[in-house]
Amino acid sequence: MHKMKKALTLFTVLSLMLVIPMASISGIEDNTSSQLLSKLSKTYKSYKSIKADFTVNIRNKQTNSSVKQSGTLHQKGKKFRVTMSGQEIYCDGKTIWTYLEDANEVQISKFDSKAMDINPSELFTIYEKGFEHKYVGQVTDGTRTIDVVELTPTDKNKGYFKVKLGIDKLASKIKEMSVYSKNGLITTYVIQKLEPNVSINDSYFKFNAKDKPGVIEIDLR
Repeated sequence: MHKMKKALTLFTVLSLMLVIPMASISGIEDNTSSQLLSKLSKTYKSYKSIKADFTVNIRNKQTNSSVKQSGTLHQKGKKFRVTMSGQEIYCDGKTIWTYLEDANEVQISKFDSKAMDINPSELFTIYEKGFEHKYVGQVTDGTRTIDVVELTPTDKNKGYFKVKLGIDKLASKIKEMSVYSKNGLITTYVIQKLEPNVSINDSYFKFNAKDKPGVIEIDLR
């Protein structure tokens, strides 16, 4: 069960990348961020499905250590599937399965979006509620110009206090996101490749025990 808890912790961290709501505030800088985020949201809401390859770097400021992983996310409506090193997460919108490869275990739970700080099924649908935002400037990434928007949760009980969102100015797509947690962790996600409107069968979002011979099923529903 310790390993399953570790997997769920990684899932919680990963889910921070998937939806960043907002609340309106006034000011010239905030008008700039509103325009950027509105355009970004319009881009992603036009997609019926998404496949995203990403890297995630989790840095601990207190111990000066870091862990880096890569993964792939598929999303279609309220359904999603995340594949990372040694683990897979499936959700068909009703049930969520968290599979840990080295233990050959899967934890099965009822999917409750209201019980989560951030709902992973709402991938890239940004700034709908719950955050203040401001534009903090531009940086360059090779030949790309990146607009940076800082988001602050209005709910101070969240486990994080700040999110920095890097938006590719030309493509109007998320390039990078850094989540600043209250426990001292800084989690940075970089989108390496994004493919919109990929063909995905609904069965892809359901865990099939037949594909994992001998799997131990832990049903928490």
